[in-house]
Amino acid sequence: MYNSYTVKDPLSVYPERLLNCNMYRLDVEGGAVFFDPSLTPEAIRYTDPVVMIVATHGHFDHVNASGAWKEQFPETPYVMIGDEVPLLDDVRGNASTNFGKPQKFPHPDRELREGDRCVLDDQFTMEVISTPGHTKGSACYMLWKKVDSKDKPFALITGDTLFDNGWGRTDFATGDDRQMRLTLQRLYRILSNMPPDLPVCAGHGGTTTAHNACHFLEIMGFFA
Repeated sequence: MYNSYTVKDPLSVYPERLLNCNMYRLDVEGGAVFFDPSLTPEAIRYTDPVVMIVATHGHFDHVNASGAWKEQFPETPYVMIGDEVPLLDDVRGNASTNFGKPQKFPHPDRELREGDRCVLDDQFTMEVISTPGHTKGSACYMLWKKVDSKDKPFALITGDTLFDNGWGRTDFATGDDRQMRLTLQRLYRILSNMPPDLPVCAGHGGTTTAHNACHFLEIMGFFA
């Protein structure tokens, strides 16, 4: 049974606070991968190597510490979907004005695209799933772990696309209700072919599973 914020080692979560989302950390060979840099390295007392910094989208509460991470780890690649980059320069688009802190954010070192696969170490690979709806460039990231020479699904990082019994708002800049519906239908198809206990790790709230997420999407009519 999963409860709020339950994940599987070597994946861990720094739960959301007032001005940040859930930030996930995957420990890999050579360091760690951080998803949605919303807490500074100082805040979590992290000084070890960082292999990659990944953003699910460009809203303030998901990238507000991206500058601090790049300052402390300038050689570490920072990545996100390319369609999301314009929001980083738009204080309304990135919702920083909503938090009373209008600002621009660093651009990624690499712009990702649908289907990209990033090798994180000898065991873990990250697959990019484009999930427009909450914003144009929102993404989910499927983590694959090599077991007996075969890649097995390990966890899905969903940002503000899919929550435990919910999904992201579409009334922000570049949000699109029709695109969100198509995205949720697609995620249903993907998750229905995954192990039932696959962790689905959202940007807000607790962790759910592929089984529970599919059950919720069925109830809400997001299946095709």
